[in-house]
Amino acid sequence: MTDSTSRTYPEFDGKVVVVTGGSAGIGRAIASAFAHNGAKVIVAGRNFETASRAVAEIARDTGAQALAVQTDVGVPEQCDALIDAAVKHFGGVDILVNNAAYFALIPLLDVSAEDSLRFLDINFRGPLFCGRALARWATANRRPGVIVNVSSISGARPAPGCGLYSATKAALNSLTKSMALEWSPKRIRVNGVAPGHVDTEGVKEDFKTGRLDYEAMIGAIPARRIAAVSDIADIVLFLASERSRHVAGATVTIDGGESL
Repeated sequence: MTDSTSRTYPEFDGKVVVVTGGSAGIGRAIASAFAHNGAKVIVAGRNFETASRAVAEIARDTGAQALAVQTDVGVPEQCDALIDAAVKHFGGVDILVNNAAYFALIPLLDVSAEDSLRFLDINFRGPLFCGRALARWATANRRPGVIVNVSSISGARPAPGCGLYSATKAALNSLTKSMALEWSPKRIRVNGVAPGHVDTEGVKEDFKTGRLDYEAMIGAIPARRIAAVSDIADIVLFLASERSRHVAGATVTIDGGESL
């Protein structure tokens, strides 16, 4: 268990944090970072076994209380059920991180109706309805809340084959502003982060298969490296903390200059 005196954000001690897509990659790093700072974490994922393994490892490594909840954020009723489960288990929710996302390379000429719906359901409707569920509960119970939406630099920089992904992330950036505009008066702060390429298993596999050229990518990034998952988690925790108390509707780019 992490000693409270060594925590970067002692104010998270006892806070309840929901992380969608928290079983692996960026989401897992975010959930672990909150747990290391004393928070109780809910890991939401489509695969319950994977989410349960993540929760067991987080609890083992940090001593934090953690809960796995099987959730498809593309189904609005499951977004409501996720917040309900967190409230039932821990008594409330303080922070929501909308990290779950769907990605696939599909040229726009080949897009099907089903493809478009899947991207919209996960990347846009998921954050909308999970955020709505938290905002409704917090408002009804006169509690403050924080939402951090995980977007992408693709929302402002489209690439071949990424049309649907880019469009839904651009929509998420706009949604973040609208959430902040409508919910800030209700004491619910909303911001976002937009990572570039991150050192996750998926990106490593793309380098291995040659779909991404490692040397070319690194050469095009001023910082000369792709992000570590901790780079993203650090900014998410900052945006969820009182240190960013007067930041609203912002989406912070975390890419080492990749999008410049």
